[in-house]
Amino acid sequence: MSKKNKLLSYLQNFPGWHTSQELAIQLELSKRTIKNYVQQFRDQGILISSSVKGYRLEQSSLDKKQDYTKFKVHKLPDNNEERVNYIINVLVNSSSSINVYDLANNLFVSESTILQNLKQADREVKSFGIKLIRKGDFWSLEGNERQKRSLLSSLIYEETSGVFMNRNIIQENFPQINIHQLEKSILKIFHKQNIYLNTFELNNLILHFAIAIDRCSNGHRIKNNNSSSSVKKQGFGMDLVNSIVGDLQLVLTNADCQELALVIETDLGNEKTTKNIVSEETQKLVTDLISYVWQNYEINLDTYSFKKRFALHLDRLIMRSRTQNIEHNPLATNIKYSSPTIYECAVIMANRISEKAKITITDSEIGYIAMHIGNAMAEQITDKQKISVVIIIPEYYDNSLVLLKRLQKKFSAEIDIKKIIHDPANIRSTPNAIDLLISVGSNYIDSKISTVNISQFLLSNDIQTLQVAITSRRRQIKRDHFQEELLKFFSSDNFIKSKKVTNIDQVFEIVNEKFFEQGVVEKDFKKLLKQRENLSSTAFDKVAIPHSLNMTARKSRGFVVINPKGIEWSDNNKVYLVIALAIDPNNKQLFRSVFDELSDIITNIDNVIKLINSQNYGEFIINLVEML
Repeated sequence: MSKKNKLLSYLQNFPGWHTSQELAIQLELSKRTIKNYVQQFRDQGILISSSVKGYRLEQSSLDKKQDYTKFKVHKLPDNNEERVNYIINVLVNSSSSINVYDLANNLFVSESTILQNLKQADREVKSFGIKLIRKGDFWSLEGNERQKRSLLSSLIYEETSGVFMNRNIIQENFPQINIHQLEKSILKIFHKQNIYLNTFELNNLILHFAIAIDRCSNGHRIKNNNSSSSVKKQGFGMDLVNSIVGDLQLVLTNADCQELALVIETDLGNEKTTKNIVSEETQKLVTDLISYVWQNYEINLDTYSFKKRFALHLDRLIMRSRTQNIEHNPLATNIKYSSPTIYECAVIMANRISEKAKITITDSEIGYIAMHIGNAMAEQITDKQKISVVIIIPEYYDNSLVLLKRLQKKFSAEIDIKKIIHDPANIRSTPNAIDLLISVGSNYIDSKISTVNISQFLLSNDIQTLQVAITSRRRQIKRDHFQEELLKFFSSDNFIKSKKVTNIDQVFEIVNEKFFEQGVVEKDFKKLLKQRENLSSTAFDKVAIPHSLNMTARKSRGFVVINPKGIEWSDNNKVYLVIALAIDPNNKQLFRSVFDELSDIITNIDNVIKLINSQNYGEFIINLVEML
C-alpha cells in the first residue's frame, strides 16, 4: 500500500481528529507531505476537514462500494515495497526467468529502479532458503517448491497489513478455488475425528491447502519431499489429508499430501494424538526453561498444566523449524504491545530454545510461546492487586456480618478486608497498612486515609460509589508507586533531547558510555544491547525500550533519548523516543513493573507525542506519571 493510501486507511480506521504531528509520526511522513496528500484527496472528491484540532475524514464522502485501501488491486505498484512484492510474485509463479527490461517497461520505471527492487527482493527471499539468480539481463528464483510455498504464504500474510487472516482474504488471493467448500470439508473431517480447530489453526490450514491446490493446478509440484520421513503413511495427518482430498476430489501428488500432513501433525495435533511423540529431549528442555525463567524473572511456570501443554507445543515448534514450516501468528504484534513483560519472557525462552535445540525461532513463534506463558500466569492470579480495607460501622448496627458477606461476594477480587471496627479511635491500632476506609452509615472522613461513605444496606448506588472509590484508590496507589520507581530509575543526567542522535548505534554508544561512567554497567553493555536487539526488535511502534537479555547491571537505571525527527532503529523501524534500561539482578521486580507500565503508556500515540514534546527531564517524569 502506498504511503498516500496508508494515510487514507489510517483516517478511515481511526475516525475523529488527528494532528499533523500524530499523522507524521504514525506514517513516517513530513507535515508538508501530509498536507499535500490531503489536498490530493480533496481533489478526488474525498472530504477531509481541517481545523486547529488537525484533520478528520468525513466518512460520508467516500463511495462505500469502493475500498480505497486496496488501490493496488486495480493498478500497478507505485512504490518500492509494492514493486518488490510484485516481482517476488512474478518470479514464484514463473516457470522460467524474467527480463529486467520487460519488468521496467511493464511497471513504467527505470531499469536502475528495477535492479534496486531485485536486490531488495533477494534479501527478502533469503530467509526462506531461496536465492535470486542473475544471468545477464534475466533473473530467476532458485529454491524448492516447499520453500516457494512458504514464501507465498508469508507474502499473503504481509499484504493483509496485519489484518486478521480470514476466509475472505484467502478467497481474494485464490479466486479460482471455492474456499467456502474447502473450509466446510476440513471442518467436517476434523469433527468426525473429534479434533477441534481454533480460528488461527483453521485459517492456517485452509491457506496451506489453497496454496497446494493452486500450485499443483499450475504445474508446480513438489518433486521430492525431504520431510516425508517425519510423516507416518498411516498417521492421523495423512488420514485427515486423504479424507479431505477424497471429499473434494482434489488432484494432489503424494508428496503434496505428505507436506499437508506434516502441517497438521506439527501444528494441529491435540493432546490425544501427540502425547506419545514428546521426546525425552523436549521434556528435559521444558524443565530447563522453567528453571531459567524463574532465575531471570521469578515467574513460576512449574505447573502440571503448563508443562503438559508447552511440551506438546515445543515438540511441534522444533519440528516446524527443522522442516522450514513457517508458522504465522496474527496476534504476535498485539501480544508484544499489550503484554510486554510476558513477551520479553518469551524472547529469553526462545533464545534458550535456539541455543539448546540449534534452531531459529521467528517472531510469530515467540508470540505463541508468549501465549503459553500468559495462560500459565493467568491461572496463578494472586491477591497482590487487591487493596487493604478496614470497615468502620457503628456498634448498634446488628447487620455487620451480613454486610461483610455481601461485600466479600461483590468485591472479593478487588479488596482484602483486614478488620471491622466500631470506633474511629481504633483505626491507628490496625497493624496493617490501610489503603481504603469504608465508613458505613455515617459521614465520617479520615484526614489521613482515603475514605468512602456507604449505607448499611449496600444499595445499588452504594455499590457504584464503592466501585468508583476502589478503582480511584487502586489507580492512585499505582501512580504513587510508579512515581517512586521513576525517580529512582531516571535522573536528569540520563536525559537527552537532540536531533543529532539519528540511529540505533549512536544511542547504544551514548548509553554504554554514560552508564559505564556512572558504574551502572560493565564496558560490554553495548554488545549485550545488540544481542537482545538481534533476537527481536525492542521497538514498540514509535518508541524503543532497549535492554540486555540477562539482568547483569550493577544498578537499576534508565536512560531517555528523544529526537522529534526520528531515530533509525532495527528491522527498518523509526522511533522518536528511546528508553534504555539497565537492570540489577537483585531488582528483577523493578524491571517487570517499570517495563510493563512504560509499555502500556506508549501504546497510546497521544501519550507518545506528549512525551516527545517534553522539553526536559522534569517535564518528562511529570508527563509519565500523569499518563498512568
